[in-house]
Amino acid sequence: MAARATTAGFPKGAEGSLDERARRVLAAIVRDYIHNGEPVGSHAIARRADVDVSSATVRSVMSDLEEMGFLQKPHTSAGRIPTAHGFRYYVDALLRVKPPLPEEREQIARRAHEATQLEGLMTAASRVLHSLTHHAGVVASPRPQSERLQRIEFLQLREGRLLAVLVARSGAVRNRLVALPQPLSPAQLDEAAGYLNSLIADRTLAEAASKLSEEMERDRRELGELRARALALGAEAVQVEAPAVHIEGQSSLLEDKALAHDLDKIRALFRALDEKERLLAVLDRTLAAQELRIFIGAESGIVEPDLAIVAAPYRLKGEVVGALGVIGPTRMDYSRVVPLVELTARTVGLTLDGTEEE
Repeated sequence: MAARATTAGFPKGAEGSLDERARRVLAAIVRDYIHNGEPVGSHAIARRADVDVSSATVRSVMSDLEEMGFLQKPHTSAGRIPTAHGFRYYVDALLRVKPPLPEEREQIARRAHEATQLEGLMTAASRVLHSLTHHAGVVASPRPQSERLQRIEFLQLREGRLLAVLVARSGAVRNRLVALPQPLSPAQLDEAAGYLNSLIADRTLAEAASKLSEEMERDRRELGELRARALALGAEAVQVEAPAVHIEGQSSLLEDKALAHDLDKIRALFRALDEKERLLAVLDRTLAAQELRIFIGAESGIVEPDLAIVAAPYRLKGEVVGALGVIGPTRMDYSRVVPLVELTARTVGLTLDGTEEE
């Protein structure tokens, strides 16, 4: 089963320059490096049944691949390792994915089914991705501006403050403190909430904000005092906040040979993972594409060039609302990781919909 194509990043002119022999050699080198994490020599490749050429021929092909930027030679080794361009060509043109095992499907479905609330589902998704791939699992909760609202409720707090409770169709609940300069009775708060619900139900936050702004432009005398105040409260309540990011298994990144003994890389990596805005920026690109994306090395914008991110969007009622994925070394086993990320994203969406994977 072939993987879907992703945005290419090849050296200029290299995209169509590989003949069948070069493709087989490159695929064999990438797979060997993914499995062993060590530079790959020509003898190891020549012995493979899927290559079936002499060591001398393999050396010649490897030299050509190195010249074109697909391979590089570490200073201390006679073997070669794939470059970011080599990995990019592999995932775009040579990758053959492996369907998840029945026990993996069962684990993903069970973890999602056991989650009782939205936050629990997001945590469960990041944990199951880490558990199955042994890389860091990352999940962004549904973006507020993408979710459709079900209702708003108001709870009176101390004098001058209200708690606005926004309930989304997905089951997500977001609380926002809003100012209440003049007190309102419980009955008035209920009436205000009912009026706002007639305007914002089944709208996204952006659509709700636009609708409330439109209503606020009406003559205040036409609206009445209570409705005018309700609109002001509602406008404050629907301001967009950034989604939460759940990460599980960051420590697994330390197991990669490229990072384990480089303290500077480790520090830079963990600083980058702590900056949730960077991760959200990568996941936002997945939302924009509305399909699985693979980011290799510098493509992600994460500081560590030896990392890759496999991310996929998840949907609510057919609409893309969030994204999840796996962060790991560039030598991760894409043939396993890609279908596991896709299945987890699909399962999260079905769970949000209130249905189950067949």
